[in-house]
Amino acid sequence: MKRALIAAAFVLGAALLSAQNSAKEISKKALDYSNAGESVDYLKKQIPQQKSAADKRALLAFLGGLQEQLGAYKDASASYAQAAGISAPNVEGMPKKTSPQLVLDAVRCALSSGDSATADNYLNSAVRNSQDETIQAYIKLYEVWSRLCQIESSSQLDESVALLTAYADFPSMKAVAPSVLLTLWYITGQESWGKKLRAAFPKSPEAAIVAGSVQMVPAPFWYFMPKKGSALEAAAESAAESQSVAVEKSDDGASGGAGFQSDDNSDNSSEKIKKQQLGLFKSRDNAQGLCDRLKEKGFKPYITEETRPSGTTYFIVVVDENAKGNIGDQLRSAGFECYPIF
Repeated sequence: MKRALIAAAFVLGAALLSAQNSAKEISKKALDYSNAGESVDYLKKQIPQQKSAADKRALLAFLGGLQEQLGAYKDASASYAQAAGISAPNVEGMPKKTSPQLVLDAVRCALSSGDSATADNYLNSAVRNSQDETIQAYIKLYEVWSRLCQIESSSQLDESVALLTAYADFPSMKAVAPSVLLTLWYITGQESWGKKLRAAFPKSPEAAIVAGSVQMVPAPFWYFMPKKGSALEAAAESAAESQSVAVEKSDDGASGGAGFQSDDNSDNSSEKIKKQQLGLFKSRDNAQGLCDRLKEKGFKPYITEETRPSGTTYFIVVVDENAKGNIGDQLRSAGFECYPIF
């Protein structure tokens, strides 16, 4: 009887140890398969059997990584998102990721599959509440990437270029600076951005892409990404000329559009800054949240609305320029990123 109890205790202890290390052991076994497809199939069978939320979360994240490597971006996005939705600690011996990081992984893969709508849904989730500056930098970058993949006119392309140009100089965007510079180089065709990238981040994968020593992943994302001088831009400009579209002007001659400086040959040095733009959101609640934070710091923000040709309405948070012309400096000193509207 005593021997039977000892044996039972040994079996139970082994089972508990196996359960504790199940995610780590399963991931190792998955890599023993001859090809990645078999590894993915094995993981899909093992994940539903996990009783530990932590193990299930870790294996879903691991599965997402394999699927991403295989180019199964839609599946990878779903796996990452599912992992992010599980509230559990990291597992010892497995890659450690926070839920916001997993959401961003899901966004990146959704964009890679050409699914901007899903990417936007994830970006408008609780990930926006993260206080991590790096997470916020990626949110801003991915928002621009998503917008670029949905562009329908050359003016929208100009807006994205202006925003990325501003981001290139923001200290808070340092974590994604190589990606920002690569995007500017890619969509503008201007070698100056490539030179800046190689000078500032010579050992980065992005610099290697510009140098031609590394190729871009042939993902749908890059096919949807527009370029200056592309057919999209030429068609938009042609349509604008044939329809004699007039640009509305305010009393002082500033453009009444989205607030980006015109890229024509006129001298803009005499134009005055009318306001500072701090954010552009698809959700009014998110825009209001930024307004509330600005009001707490003593600023007087308000929200304007803009409906794009696609039918999407954006909510833009702005603050009027003050008499001294230094509201931008005040905003940046208070920790808010902004860029001028002339």
